[in-house]
Amino acid sequence: MRTTLVTGGASGIGRAVVDALRADGHDVLVADLAERPEHERPEAYVRVDLGTADGIDTLVAFLDGREVHDLVHCAAVGQWSSFRDTPRPVWERILRTNLDGTIGVAQAVVPLMPDGGRIVLFASGTVFKGPKNLFAYVASKAGVIGFARCLADELGDQQITVNVVSPGITATPMITDMAHTEEANIAGRAIKRRALPEDLVGPVRFLLSAGAAFVTGQTLCADGGSVKH
Repeated sequence: MRTTLVTGGASGIGRAVVDALRADGHDVLVADLAERPEHERPEAYVRVDLGTADGIDTLVAFLDGREVHDLVHCAAVGQWSSFRDTPRPVWERILRTNLDGTIGVAQAVVPLMPDGGRIVLFASGTVFKGPKNLFAYVASKAGVIGFARCLADELGDQQITVNVVSPGITATPMITDMAHTEEANIAGRAIKRRALPEDLVGPVRFLLSAGAAFVTGQTLCADGGSVKH
């Protein structure tokens, strides 16, 4: 049985991934800023702020040296505000959680990962579009893609793959402030429908699979054909 850590697994895309991987037989551990849901076993869930050094220390203590075969890092926070009007503490929090947190989680998990492990990080289609009012979020997610490329090169000798899934705007709690843009996003897709968390499960499954053993350093856009590259 593979042990898989899913961050941001209490809701949204992370929750869909947790449920799917458990159905596939993975022993899934969950890290999230939210309170532990009633259905989660205490030994499989840790409440933690992954954007802080103390939070990463808490994650390390929770893992307690356990072997982790796979990491699916979904945890992130969003932002909808203009460059001119966003206070420094707000954009610092976005970068700290989404980019610093990604690097910190990877540094915590990689020492526990055997050869042939899998790392799947999450970016965003906004990286390729550069929309207004999302500057800090887009910058953080662009950083995730760059980090993944470097990490893939560093971990290749251990046959550990590092890839990124890049969704479009998806129906999750995080998009509340952006909900007014969803109709326009759907209109710009080749597949003109709402994106659901379950739409991201298949790409994650593939990147964790043996069939993706020779795929690393890549970014897979799963957005209904909104971004084509």
